[in-house]
Amino acid sequence: MSELAELVGALREAGGEVFDPLGFRLVESLVARAEVLGGGARDRLLTRARVRLDALDGALRAARAAAEQQLHALTDEDAQGAPELREALARGEIARVRRAVRRAVRERTRERGRVQVPWLTRLRSAAASRGAHLSDEVTRDLEGAGAADGSVHRGAHTRAVAAGDALSHALFRESAESARALLAVARAADDVPDDAGPYNGQALAARALAVMAQLAPAYVRAVIAMADDLAALEAVLAPEAQPARGKAKAGKRRRAPSSPPKVP
Repeated sequence: MSELAELVGALREAGGEVFDPLGFRLVESLVARAEVLGGGARDRLLTRARVRLDALDGALRAARAAAEQQLHALTDEDAQGAPELREALARGEIARVRRAVRRAVRERTRERGRVQVPWLTRLRSAAASRGAHLSDEVTRDLEGAGAADGSVHRGAHTRAVAAGDALSHALFRESAESARALLAVARAADDVPDDAGPYNGQALAARALAVMAQLAPAYVRAVIAMADDLAALEAVLAPEAQPARGKAKAGKRRRAPSSPPKVP
């Protein structure tokens, strides 16, 4: 058994298969295909599997830590059901534990005059996990809204909704820019001629763009966005096309001749 296969087994025991079944199955399939291949194809599949495995393991650890923190805050005042939830957490049933915690928090906050905004907490977690760059205005609104425990005071509910909308739009724009940048990198690689040499300018540019996409995805998104802005400005500022002189003369020649004067 390879080292990566052992890591997959350890992740299964840690609850990775229960936490993200589709992601875990993808890692398993990549490892299984790599085992029957050899050479460069095997190495590429193993590299992809390792990247997926590390991402799944990191997501599981982060989700479990967040759920443990929520469960700890809940059981400080009410320990009922805590052992069962902790066992579910150990099995990787993160979603079940979060639902139970949110249900208990909703019941508790009804007596405290607070409003639940769990979607705002999820958006903040998504922004933190992606490393999204938020504007100062959005950051200030999020800090003012609070919602660290998934709820806000009733008087701040409107402000929390506005902050959540701004954060959702920011994440959507970032996702769209990321998708556009990935598509641009893929198109650049596909447009390279098959017979291009190692020092071909187009091939060098495509490889440089691919390396930048791996090392600094945010920089590539900025470069693609700047290129789109320049293309839009060029389209707006470009002079209108003038009709060709030959066509104009031809049009003049096609005019119907005037009728001759009538002879009395």
